[in-house]
Amino acid sequence: MVGSWNVDVVVGKLPQNVATAFAALSEKLLGAEYTPIAYLGSQVVNGVNHAVLAEQTIITGKDTKNVVVIIFNEKPGSMDPLTLVSIDRVVESGAPMGGTQVDVKTELSAEDKAVFEKGMGGFVGSKVEPFALLATQVVKGINYIFAAEVTPVTENPVKKVSLVTVNTLTPGAQFVDLLADKQEMVGYAFTWLGAPLGEWP
Repeated sequence: MVGSWNVDVVVGKLPQNVATAFAALSEKLLGAEYTPIAYLGSQVVNGVNHAVLAEQTIITGKDTKNVVVIIFNEKPGSMDPLTLVSIDRVVESGAPMGGTQVDVKTELSAEDKAVFEKGMGGFVGSKVEPFALLATQVVKGINYIFAAEVTPVTENPVKKVSLVTVNTLTPGAQFVDLLADKQEMVGYAFTWLGAPLGEWP
């Protein structure tokens, strides 16, 4: 359906056309480096929007890592075939105690899986499959922040991609849809390519 996201998660290696476009855009973004974590999916609106989950390293004397969702529009055959739609920080690193430590892993350890399964114990209504551990946060216990594909258990399920936070001491999970409300931004390109070093426009 036009305007809705077609979630098709590919972890690690991006689809070839997306990898080429992502590399071209990354060269023009100043002040940070971007390492793809996963391709999240596409959306058909005035061309095709692509969503990529990436690790962002802010280049300073003390590099800071965040996790972002980068959305760009591809219009094959156009004079300007690529347009950056948005870069949204979804996990921001912070101080060691009580702060979030970004340390991306796409190969989940037995411990990571056990923490996830314990937090999701008793959860019904959707199949939730983690594909990356993005960060941890020291609070009462430790929060583990995963990226996961969420498929409702319905007749015609619509997949989503979510941040799922579970705690080592408290059962339960918090979900944040990574592609929610992104449709509102379609057609509006932010001019980030000429931003001064280290600044957000």
